[in-house]
Amino acid sequence: MGKFKIKEKDTRRILNRLKWDSAFDFSLVKVFYVDRPKGISSFSGSDVRDIGYKFIYLDDVVIPHHRVVEIRYGKEVVWRREK
Repeated sequence: MGKFKIKEKDTRRILNRLKWDSAFDFSLVKVFYVDRPKGISSFSGSDVRDIGYKFIYLDDVVIPHHRVVEIRYGKEVVWRREK
């Protein structure tokens, strides 16, 4: 999980860091999550309207943080849920 020095371990803190730190372009963020019953779905940083304490808010979807399985910045994996 390469060149990024992101020490945060929970998805809310990681997403907030990627959104508010001027070193990052939040539109390059891609988040993968468990989407029942579809399986794994994803959204980009530009789809995010708000990052709440327990949920990530998109235009028409609310995703609980515990459903997130991976966060990428560009092609690099920044965080992945441990199995």
